[in-house]
Amino acid sequence: YGVIYTRKNLTQAEKYFRKALQLGLTMDYDKAMVKMSLAGIMIQKRTKREAQELLTEAKKLDKQNMMTEQIKMLQQQLKKI
Repeated sequence: YGVIYTRKNLTQAEKYFRKALQLGLTMDYDKAMVKMSLAGIMIQKRTKREAQELLTEAKKLDKQNMMTEQIKMLQQQLKKI
């Protein structure tokens, strides 16, 4: 639901992503993806510190380096805030 609401309502998307983390995802890749999505929402909401923390956590969880490019793009957006 978080991904669906990302286009419609950022506040609702944030709630769904946080709920997914709270329920406990098993795969590190899934956790990294959720944290990266949350970081994107925080960037749009101009919450720089939380976005940076989420990106750092996502980078640590991305052990196969599958999201390196997306994380770099978000870090570039973060610099513009």
